[in-house]
Amino acid sequence: MKTIIMDSANKYLVVALYEDEKCLASLQEEGNRKQSEYAIVYLQKLLQENQLKISDFDEMVITIGPGSYTGVRVALTIAKTLNATMNLKIKTVSSLKAMAGMKKAISILDARSKKLFLGIYNEGKVIVEDCLINMDEFENYQKKYSDYEIVGDTSLVGLPEQEINLVKNIYTLSYLESEVENVDGLVPRYIKEVEAKKICQ
Repeated sequence: MKTIIMDSANKYLVVALYEDEKCLASLQEEGNRKQSEYAIVYLQKLLQENQLKISDFDEMVITIGPGSYTGVRVALTIAKTLNATMNLKIKTVSSLKAMAGMKKAISILDARSKKLFLGIYNEGKVIVEDCLINMDEFENYQKKYSDYEIVGDTSLVGLPEQEINLVKNIYTLSYLESEVENVDGLVPRYIKEVEAKKICQ
């Protein structure tokens, strides 16, 4: 089984190639304005370096959001195109879950305007569904889940940021996800404030 991994939803651009649980090549680069310009370029580069073609691959795993409006769409558009032209199977992983991986963790991402996207996980299982909160609400979650590690854009809550191996996290989590049946109907995961209030209450 050969798998393409791609994450363009937030501040990193992630591209990787796997074969039977072995990472053949990977790239994780910070720079949230580079996704649309470099995603395909980097994918082609990794393929060429490993003497592979896209047609050699069976599936693609992407992050589906929440995240940047433009960024989320980059990997999604590529995945949809490859599914339509080469029948590549598609799986998706929450951007927040990708940050947590298999850890027992509170995952946060910058939602701008003093807000955070938040999800809480334990070994890939959802404890609190992805939601949108005001930054001053974070302390309540931190107290309630005090034994959970905090990952993601942690500088926003006054904690040092740690490098996260998103390539490994996304690939590992993909085993918990089902193949998307209706790829044409797949849309980015944008969490609207009205929906978020319902989820987080």
